[in-house]
Amino acid sequence: MSRQPEWPVMFRTHGVTDPRVSAFSIGDGFPKFMEDNNVQLGTLLILERVDNDFLHVTIYRRPDETAPVLTPPPSPQTDLRPHFRKTLRACHVRVSKSTRLDIPTAFWRSLAWERFDGPWYTLEGPLHTVLVKSAVYCSAKQTFCFLTKGWVDFVAMNRLNLGDTLVFTLVGVAEFNVATV
Repeated sequence: MSRQPEWPVMFRTHGVTDPRVSAFSIGDGFPKFMEDNNVQLGTLLILERVDNDFLHVTIYRRPDETAPVLTPPPSPQTDLRPHFRKTLRACHVRVSKSTRLDIPTAFWRSLAWERFDGPWYTLEGPLHTVLVKSAVYCSAKQTFCFLTKGWVDFVAMNRLNLGDTLVFTLVGVAEFNVATV
């Protein structure tokens, strides 16, 4: 396993005891991290505490300014086809084999959960179309439906980011049109 680069960083809070308040860095570790990773204004950094000595940083960059501007999709209020809206969280966009998107309960219940138990769906995104496998997880208390294999590819190929809101419109038996709003 390759070792990840490290930058020694120390943070101080603004003289308060509540750790949720803003803090500032001391020393040259954080500025060096920012320079080495080309962190610009508008870049989102998510710091996750690993233990008392380490933070894991996930970097989300602004979309490419030269990317084509896409026409917004029809309003979900005027589109009568089955659809759902999802705002992407960190667990939806991280690069990992286990990355998946949970399908809202009200949506899959309206169509029957069996419809999501294993088939592949075509997701037609703003930039690319990708085949994505669906899966169902059932426990004694709950049932969940997910888009699994291929989802992380769909996110990357369509340049989706943390915080993007997507509308999934069912346009065929196994096909969704996915648009950003």
